Amino acid sequence: MNYFLIVAVSTILATSLALAEPISKTGLIQHTLRGTPISTAPRVTPGSGPPPKPSYSRRGEVATVFWPDQSHVPVILQTVFACAWIMVLGSLPFIIPLIDKQTVTKTQKIVGAAMLTVLFGGVYLFTHIILFESVHFKETRPLTIVECIYFMSQVITTVGYGDIVPAKVRGQVFVGLYVLGALFIIAMLVSDVTNHVAKVAQKYRESLVGNLAQSVLDSHRSKMTMGRVRSTSVHDLIAPGKPSMQPLMVSLACFAVIDICWIIFFSNYPGEQKTMFQAAYMSVITLSTVGLGAFTPLTEGGMIFGAFFMLFGSAALVSSVSNFCTLVVKMNEYERFSHDSKKQATQHLKDIVGQGGNQVNKMQFFEWSVLSQKLMTQQQIEGVLGAFENLEPVNGVVDLKTVEASMGVPHESAR
Repeated sequence: MNYFLIVAVSTILATSLALAEPISKTGLIQHTLRGTPISTAPRVTPGSGPPPKPSYSRRGEVATVFWPDQSHVPVILQTVFACAWIMVLGSLPFIIPLIDKQTVTKTQKIVGAAMLTVLFGGVYLFTHIILFESVHFKETRPLTIVECIYFMSQVITTVGYGDIVPAKVRGQVFVGLYVLGALFIIAMLVSDVTNHVAKVAQKYRESLVGNLAQSVLDSHRSKMTMGRVRSTSVHDLIAPGKPSMQPLMVSLACFAVIDICWIIFFSNYPGEQKTMFQAAYMSVITLSTVGLGAFTPLTEGGMIFGAFFMLFGSAALVSSVSNFCTLVVKMNEYERFSHDSKKQATQHLKDIVGQGGNQVNKMQFFEWSVLSQKLMTQQQIEGVLGAFENLEPVNGVVDLKTVEASMGVPHESAR
């Protein structure tokens, strides 16, 4: 099925590129603002006196800033900059498992290889084959390496200033398909990052509330190893704790630092021509991925800075929004817990014990606690118990050899 989809997409791409009609350079220039013969000289009526002094808006000033056809940055530095930017993205599928102390799976290797292919392939195509136009270009041409990474940052973060666009139909079709492919690859990366953040949050939660299974089922081992057992009341098990604002504050602090660095850079870097308020507006519009395009980088230094900080800033803002939503949900659960909630939890425990039961054993209490804390669902617990019953226990126990055999693991004799 996957091979069929790949062949189908390749066929559609090849057909679109073959049937697309190229636009002649003459026709293209007629449709651009830059090529339109507009006179900026004020109209003068005979006998009306000297003409007034022409004034230009800021947008007019931005439109007159042309980027050089050849980058002023040395080729070696351009290459280092491009490789560093690519490795920031391309290495994440390999770095995240190492941080989590896990092996890199085959899927993660494929995703990492696909991401590197997309990024390096985009650099080659955008700098050698596909033609682009811009209000900052004197004529249509391929991008420099600096412009390419700046453009790809807009694509990946969905900022989309619109200051650089493909010039011809074939290029527009290809860039459109390239954007879709890049977003799928980035979505996989975002999924891995999200899972990593979830694991970190889970570890943080365990550090606060402790491991319930260890305290309930292995209390005697805890006494031997830890010297004491963390005392936890039944109320603490079912009552949601007051959520901490620390994750939100940390993510907001990271975003604030990035935003301040953006404002300081673009309000002081020579050639950017932005006031502090304009840089502040630009930072919010850019890092929120809105990208209205009223203010954009005008220098190669600004493009290099923006290429990296678009990635960091948008990620920090997404993290802040996510932590805020999580805090609101947990705060609602905390505030809604009442005496009626305790009654519902008590009724749930009675349902687990069964009709006529007046005593609670260890496993029933454990199941009730896990469900009350929403650590597992009822279906998950039933699946665990069903897997245990499939091992055909005798007197409620299963031999360790049976468990190992069911997993295909050879049994090792105890030394």
